[in-house]
Amino acid sequence: MVRELEAEAGNPPAVSVIVPTHDRASSLGLLLDGLSRLNGREAIPFEVIVANNAGNDATAELVAKTAREYSASGGVAVRVVREPLPGKCRAQNAAIREARGPILAFLDDDVQVDPQWLRAVHDFFKKGAFEVMQGPILMPPEMQNDQEFLRAYHRYRTIPFVQYNPGRREITTLTGANMAMRRELFSRVGLFDERLGPGRSGISEDVEFAQRIIRSGGRIGYEPRAAVYHEVDWSRLTEEFFRLRHEQQGRSRLLYKKNSILTIVPNLLRSVWSLGWYSLMGKEREKYRAKGRYFHYMAMLSEKFKTFNPFNAL
Repeated sequence: MVRELEAEAGNPPAVSVIVPTHDRASSLGLLLDGLSRLNGREAIPFEVIVANNAGNDATAELVAKTAREYSASGGVAVRVVREPLPGKCRAQNAAIREARGPILAFLDDDVQVDPQWLRAVHDFFKKGAFEVMQGPILMPPEMQNDQEFLRAYHRYRTIPFVQYNPGRREITTLTGANMAMRRELFSRVGLFDERLGPGRSGISEDVEFAQRIIRSGGRIGYEPRAAVYHEVDWSRLTEEFFRLRHEQQGRSRLLYKKNSILTIVPNLLRSVWSLGWYSLMGKEREKYRAKGRYFHYMAMLSEKFKTFNPFNAL
């Protein structure tokens, strides 16, 4: 890990916003632009730490240049932490060690913040009921009535939109594109699992982290006002990406759940039966849910057989 920009002197921020990024300087620029125009930024001091996990030096420099430009503009204080080894969790963990705020918020580089986001995060933790916050991850307004997009999303569900009932206060899982937590939580539950997530197993680092929070007695709250809008990447709405995503999920969950063959095989057979039944019934959404579970458990089984030993496989 290499620190690229030194911390600015002065009082510590109320919120440290950590943005892990990998080869998406253009999307990162849009996010930084939104962060520089947040409502309440004069009253709520915050810093932005870009966790630069670029795949090569040229892209890493482009990310750093983007961050420098926004920091120099005076709209938002940006620091960059370079993590050259691949892995979103590695990059986030490096940024956590550099963060100065008592509240750490995490945003993916392909989201846009609602102008009220910072104020909503700050107010959420002032109430003191929860250690962790999940904010909504919404469809961009221009896509909400796009029928081609809605049909593809309904089929694949491979963009992480999250929106609970506004009256719901407590949840039991996390989606990492828009979450925040008290800094001291990490001393109790540990940092993010660096075997998981993009750049490593591919997915599930946020789900695994949420499970550790719940097991430790922590509580996760939902704040509907702390919204972001997720970029629509059409390459995620394909059969190939659908298969890859569910295979990643299977391999990721095997790492931390340590499923045995005795649980994998029955679930795999159940998914095959469900896939056939819903295909015959013409129920597309149910068919794709079963199809996803099939890819999930097939990936688990494949990983099991890579290291198969009849004496310890069970």
